[in-house]
Amino acid sequence: MKKVVYLRLAGVLLLLALPVGVGAWAVNSLRSQQLSGCMSLDEGGTQADDSVAATLYCAQASAGQQTIDGLSEAIRLARLVPSDHPLEAQSLQLVEQASQKLLELAENSFQAGNLEEAIGTARRIPAITAAYKTADERIKEWQSAWDKAQSIYTDAQASADRDQWDQAFGKARELRQLGNRYWDTDRYQELVQKIQEAKEGKAAQAKAERDSQKASQARYTAQPDIMSNWQQDQAREATEHLKRARRLASAGTPEGLRAATDAAGMVLYGTPQYEEAQRLVDRWNHRLQDLEDRPYLARAMQLASKGDLPSLQAAIAEASNVSFGSALYQEAQDKIGQWTDAIQKLHSQAYPETSGGRQVSPANYAIPPVRSNTP
Repeated sequence: MKKVVYLRLAGVLLLLALPVGVGAWAVNSLRSQQLSGCMSLDEGGTQADDSVAATLYCAQASAGQQTIDGLSEAIRLARLVPSDHPLEAQSLQLVEQASQKLLELAENSFQAGNLEEAIGTARRIPAITAAYKTADERIKEWQSAWDKAQSIYTDAQASADRDQWDQAFGKARELRQLGNRYWDTDRYQELVQKIQEAKEGKAAQAKAERDSQKASQARYTAQPDIMSNWQQDQAREATEHLKRARRLASAGTPEGLRAATDAAGMVLYGTPQYEEAQRLVDRWNHRLQDLEDRPYLARAMQLASKGDLPSLQAAIAEASNVSFGSALYQEAQDKIGQWTDAIQKLHSQAYPETSGGRQVSPANYAIPPVRSNTP
């Protein structure tokens, strides 16, 4: 191995005497040969001085590639140099230099928009180097910046979807404050173009809708509006129905109120008079119930005013004629309850309990049942 290294060093001196073009080709060829000769180096066994020198030489050759894999291999080989060897200082220096170069390449990947590649490259840096702490911090900063950039991008698109153009453009400009070339240029320009296209598209759509509406209005102006005429006819008919209903209701009789509610019920839903017609129907129904049921309640109260048992029973029967749902129904039920209590009181006074706790009642005495009109 030592002879191989020396021969290759001599070859380098020889290349210096060659023309420039031939020399460049020869340098590349020599570098390939150098690296192929280094493939046999590994971490096993005790290394002699010449072997250590060859290992460090191969590490330097790998580092000279200035690639991620080449620098990683250079670090691996340089760390094979024993800690008690005279070349240890050079090997540690090479590890530091290669690690710093890896961090630069990782930064370039991040700036180019390759986040995963940047993180993977930075994580190849050994923990023993000064660049390791910086790499760890940069990984966190890259991830944070990337998450923030994606959030800004999404928010800007959402603002554009809501037609908030100024807010969308303002959000997009925040991408230029993240310190990342990929988001500052490529993605920023892409986002601004999308927002601008969306804005122009919405404007074109709105203009087309306005033009279509104007054209429709022009057609309706030039031709009779059949639907409008039909609605006007329905409104006129509704007005006539309401006039007739009010005229019928003005008589104040049950027959007139029934006819009035029927006439108002002919007002169609959707006409301007419909709500008014419904209010009048409700009002006239209440008046009709009052007219029909008030006499029952009045006669019942007149009968109950006598206060005797037969009169109270007759009052209950009369008040029971008030129909369920009537405006007077609850009042009638309250009166029936009062009169029932009065009957029970009269019954208790006329037939007190005996000493055995039983109440004496004539065989022919019976309180007639109260007729209930509850459905």
